[in-house]
Amino acid sequence: MLCIQQFDLSYPGYPPLATIDWSIEAGTQVALLGRSGVGKSTLLKAVIHGHASIQCEATHIAYVSQQPMLLPWRSVIDNVMLGEILRTSTISPAVRAQARTVLESVALGDLATRAARGLSGGERARVALARALFEEADLVLLDEPFAALDRSTRMAMADLAKTILKGRTVVLVTHDPRDAQDWLDEAWVLSERALHGPFDLHQFSDDRALIHALEGAL
Repeated sequence: MLCIQQFDLSYPGYPPLATIDWSIEAGTQVALLGRSGVGKSTLLKAVIHGHASIQCEATHIAYVSQQPMLLPWRSVIDNVMLGEILRTSTISPAVRAQARTVLESVALGDLATRAARGLSGGERARVALARALFEEADLVLLDEPFAALDRSTRMAMADLAKTILKGRTVVLVTHDPRDAQDWLDEAWVLSERALHGPFDLHQFSDDRALIHALEGAL
């Protein structure tokens, strides 16, 4: 599904960062852990933009960031269909019905016509996930989509993502391995020097083990 070879995360004028070699098989769901500034988001964006060092078999990639990036004046269902709205001038009844089905899968069917500005943080995060699901992407990149939520909402969102993204290839960037436990297959840790892994996520139930991994000591 995804093959990254000798991708350099370094930036001109800054200390050198890791050079990445990484392969992810189709259907695998992984967590990417690492401190701020080591290049996790940069790596995801390179996948999206099709960097020359990255070979991706996905025909359709969905990206969900920490900010849901909703249009506040548009309805919830319009935000779910945003990609289709931008691609075509007419939304068919079948497409709208599909979007409503996706909203129901994230328990937002009754809010389909509400303006996005009136949603809570957890609801906005669910709309962003629904949009990724609606696009029927075979590769889903999640860049800390739960970071701004309280702990209980984050746990609920992780449970929801586990259900609705079943069977998709998923990369979840997160600082907190608890967001991915009992959901994703494995974890990889990006440090300033290298990409380490794979690890069993439950290994990081001990904070000391995570600290060592973040420092590149494991």
